[in-house]
Amino acid sequence: MELHHLANKNFTITDVLHELKRKEYNLHFRRDAVCLYCFELQKFIIPEHFTVEESYYFEEISNPNEDRMLYAISLSQGAKGFLIDTCGVYMDNISHEMLEKLQANGRQHSARF
Repeated sequence: MELHHLANKNFTITDVLHELKRKEYNLHFRRDAVCLYCFELQKFIIPEHFTVEESYYFEEISNPNEDRMLYAISLSQGAKGFLIDTCGVYMDNISHEMLEKLQANGRQHSARF
């Protein structure tokens, strides 16, 4: 199953994570105010050193506070991983560079569940 096919059906965040991991997006990132942190590399990555390849919006109709974004991210040295982030709640605690990087992404998909 290719990622772009997932946009044509209802899918869960688990479905997308499984597909990303199959495509070697194995690193797990956390968003900080001015950069990403990679758990496996134990390293901070500044916005200039990563690219958002795709993003997925998961809307929780019954509880909008649980809306999530899943980002497929490539690092400048070639490694790939993913970031799962909340939507909007903590976006005021983020640098302008990080906000631009996360909003200026490649293909975007959405799902409701």
